[in-house]
Amino acid sequence: MLKIVTLICALIGLLTAISLETWLRSRIVRNETSAESYAEVKSRNSEFWSIQYVSLLLIVALLAVVLFVFVGHLNAAVFLGGAALCFVSVVTGASTVVTGSIASSSTAVSGDIRNALKTAYRSSAVMGLSVSSIALVGLGVLFFFLKRDQLIDLVASFALGASLVSLMIGLSGTAFSGAYSLSVKSNDFTDYTGMFIGSGADHVETYILSACSAALLSGVAVDTSGVMSTFTATSAARYPLIVMAGGIIASIIGIMTYRGYVIKKPAAGLTIGNIIAAVLIAAVAVYFSNDLLQSYIYGVCVSLGILAALISGEASKAYSIDGAVFKRFLPDVKSTGVSQSMIYSLSIGMISVLIPAVFTTAAMILAYNYASFYGIALAAVGINSMAAVNSAVRGFSINTASASEIASVSDPEAESPNPADVLLTASVRADSVGKTYSGVAAYVTLVAMYTALSVVANNPAINLLSTPVFTGITIGAVIVFVCAGLIIRSIRITSQVLRARLSDSHDPEKRITALRGLSPLFIIAFIAPLTAGAAGGVNGLISFSCSASVTGMCVIFAFNNAGRYFDRIATETLGTVIKFMLAVTLVFAPFFMKFGGIF
Repeated sequence: MLKIVTLICALIGLLTAISLETWLRSRIVRNETSAESYAEVKSRNSEFWSIQYVSLLLIVALLAVVLFVFVGHLNAAVFLGGAALCFVSVVTGASTVVTGSIASSSTAVSGDIRNALKTAYRSSAVMGLSVSSIALVGLGVLFFFLKRDQLIDLVASFALGASLVSLMIGLSGTAFSGAYSLSVKSNDFTDYTGMFIGSGADHVETYILSACSAALLSGVAVDTSGVMSTFTATSAARYPLIVMAGGIIASIIGIMTYRGYVIKKPAAGLTIGNIIAAVLIAAVAVYFSNDLLQSYIYGVCVSLGILAALISGEASKAYSIDGAVFKRFLPDVKSTGVSQSMIYSLSIGMISVLIPAVFTTAAMILAYNYASFYGIALAAVGINSMAAVNSAVRGFSINTASASEIASVSDPEAESPNPADVLLTASVRADSVGKTYSGVAAYVTLVAMYTALSVVANNPAINLLSTPVFTGITIGAVIVFVCAGLIIRSIRITSQVLRARLSDSHDPEKRITALRGLSPLFIIAFIAPLTAGAAGGVNGLISFSCSASVTGMCVIFAFNNAGRYFDRIATETLGTVIKFMLAVTLVFAPFFMKFGGIF
């Protein structure tokens, strides 16, 4: 019965996404300007995917061979399944990137700003519903048709496949959009294609990893539930999927509540949709917690994760570019110069770490007290069950920013309220909230993965002063900054290539043939956790995971709210890298348990 309910919810999500995509196409105001913009965005979208296929296939195939040799043939097969699932879900959702910004901008320019905002939100909801629904189908097949022992043996490889594809698409997308923003001429508009796709890749990765972490910790749920409990580890492993299935339906309801608001508060209403979805998901989680696991506490753990994300998201508004803290403390760029503004932006971003760190950590501590490590995994599941509506908020900020630039090019002399200004205001006010949701989801999922690794490795005692542990901690902390630096380097190198080609021609075929500078990042992200394991064995892996998670969380939240100069190396890039590294530790933990490390 549960597998049927899960499948039905996933199908409803997909059908809703298809209906919204059809509706979006009908919203495009057909004229010469919109036709030119549509062709431009479509060209960039095609260009982005054309440079992905070969490198993606090669790296996935290479890692599959590594798993086949060192882990097992079934693990390699499941790894390929996870990779294919992630790719299909992102490609399906990304189809709306072409229509969303054009429909929003053309509707706004025609004078209907309210419907332009609604169009931008629903177009981004297509991505969220697509990635979560398709991911849920794949997870359902894995969780409901494999016995628990098989699931525990294979789930880490499945997660690694999804994480690898997300890593490549997400980082490439951010580099692609970041390079365009540094290279375009004044009479052109910045490309947001890659950023939108990268956002979807990040959401599907976190979605899958949270469910897989909960499955790995399902045995802990039984061990810590008390002598009166009668549920099995299999029920504990499947419970998160029911929550996620309910999350899709709840997100659809929340998405449909947004109608678009104008002038002073163009992003108002987004929070209402999120709250509605959150309440419905919490109700589903509590009901099935008692039904499947004979206690309400597991539903409470799910609700704690959701509450932490909502509070952190609302608090982050003060630190957004248009927020109270920025307005109060950020000096005028014209009077101080860009360099001074960058310094202030970075300082504000660093201070903003406090709020999400406190609320997220408090939620995880409470969840741990209720249900041990399994409770932390459920907190991550709770946040990610809102993936569709959270993705809609994040995508809304990207779509409205893109639509604003297209509108400014299409109608630069528009009367007040200027459509481009309204769309830009909406983007700024939603941006910080969407990134904070993604950051909180990433952080709690990382902690869940770290605790899952501890359980898989039989939770060995950790001595902080021992050589293996100290080595793992050092590598984990340092690698976060190395990866952040490589992301910046990639954007810079790619922008130099673009600038040279854009100066010669606006022919899309001459703009870019390959993304530069990402190969070292992919290699380091794979080698770093293995190095920690080779040096310190399982203890090295565990300490590496903990250090990378906490350090990464601080850097991600700081850059999220540090302004446009820094935010592209945060959640959807650096967070994706760290999740991939922890997926590697989960897959190769049995190898280092068997052979140990140098120290």
